[in-house]
Amino acid sequence: MQPQHSNSPTALTPWWLPITLDSGQSWQYTLGPLTLYLQRLRTEWLLGFTRLSEQEDRYQLLSRSIKQLPELDNIQRFVFRESPSQFCLTPKLLDRSVVVKTRTQLSIPPAQQAVFYISSPLVIDVSLQQPGCSLAEIASQRLSDTWFGPSTLHGELCYADKTQARHNRADLPARPHRAVTAITIENNAGSMLVLDKLSIPVPYLAMYGLNDGTLWTDPITLQHEGNHALTRFKISKHLPAGVTAAARIAEPRQHIEKQGLIRAFTGMFND
Repeated sequence: MQPQHSNSPTALTPWWLPITLDSGQSWQYTLGPLTLYLQRLRTEWLLGFTRLSEQEDRYQLLSRSIKQLPELDNIQRFVFRESPSQFCLTPKLLDRSVVVKTRTQLSIPPAQQAVFYISSPLVIDVSLQQPGCSLAEIASQRLSDTWFGPSTLHGELCYADKTQARHNRADLPARPHRAVTAITIENNAGSMLVLDKLSIPVPYLAMYGLNDGTLWTDPITLQHEGNHALTRFKISKHLPAGVTAAARIAEPRQHIEKQGLIRAFTGMFND
């Protein structure tokens, strides 16, 4: 893929394809709140980035050639005998589960189920091509740490995020720096299920990139049996509409350990 010059935010496109730079050329790539700056020299690549705060978060995707890199205090230099000509930005899911607090409380009546679409931030693997060389993994958003579990002895360290927990897929905003997980929640208990936060086990999920530039994970099903804990978690074999196995671009970071997942979800719900 050759560089495409753009001076304004563009509609989402598959941004994870390689881009070729000439020696001396600089490039800016903005993915939501994260902006990456790269420069190729004859024997070096330079890499730096800036990241907006949560309040300044934007949904834009911008890819363009620039005259020179801005002055940044985090510029890294990577030295080669002869620098590779291509770079590639590869989306990855986070290395820990993401605990999302819903902006409004959700209630599911007994014997009912609901599907919610919840997104989580990505990590961007910046790499060079031919030969392949990963330069850095940079989080698209800076998330705080949180402990999720029934006690300090049982649970896991996660990232904390906020979400709208959208019920209608059509309401999803197009955000290049986040991957969407379709979550089916089944209330098999005899009382109302009240939900204000949940943990998305993203390290156990594969990711899929679509031609419209959106990213999706494996869908998951969470089943509530009324004992203040999830007794079953499973990854669905049926991908969301429009997502196919051929679009798979990232494997899960970890293999499922069923008991560990059950402990991690304990205390997610309030009856």
